[in-house]
Amino acid sequence: MKEKIEALKSLVNAGLLKSTERLNKVSSFRWKVLEVSFELSRKGYESVCVYLISKNYDKLAFLLFIKKEDANKIFKIFSGYYLSESPEYKKSYELLISEIGNIMLNSVLSEIANKLSKIIIPDVPRIINGEKRFILENISGMLEENKSKVPLSSTVLVESENEKMSIELYFFIENGVIEKI
Repeated sequence: MKEKIEALKSLVNAGLLKSTERLNKVSSFRWKVLEVSFELSRKGYESVCVYLISKNYDKLAFLLFIKKEDANKIFKIFSGYYLSESPEYKKSYELLISEIGNIMLNSVLSEIANKLSKIIIPDVPRIINGEKRFILENISGMLEENKSKVPLSSTVLVESENEKMSIELYFFIENGVIEKI
């Protein structure tokens, strides 16, 4: 099983590297993968969470967490504007954060699907605002047979000359899927 877990870590890392390459092409900030591990961070903070669950394959779920203040900075990086309270900005903000999550999470999903030789159709990424621990607890409770899913986490660093932000990603993958890798 240890070899399978290492193979899974490699797949997640490969997917994240592809996504950060894409994001580096369209961003003035530098995106890089820091680590992939089987530890869940205990840090709690107000966050914006993008989560993705497959439409046709309920054996995995992916979550991406950005600190609320960092999400606002990322919006500024891509849009050139500071977030305002208007509904138009809120829609743009959610669309942008959702798209970043979509790029990162689908890159990993594609790597896993290719390795399994399986077509996995992702659902539309959804956004939730709130405290990270609360969101993790609630989404993991929504996942069927959660006890048999292994949590895997990764951190992506986003940096410029003056700023450093981290994005936490969580992948819940059923043991049966890991054995097939």
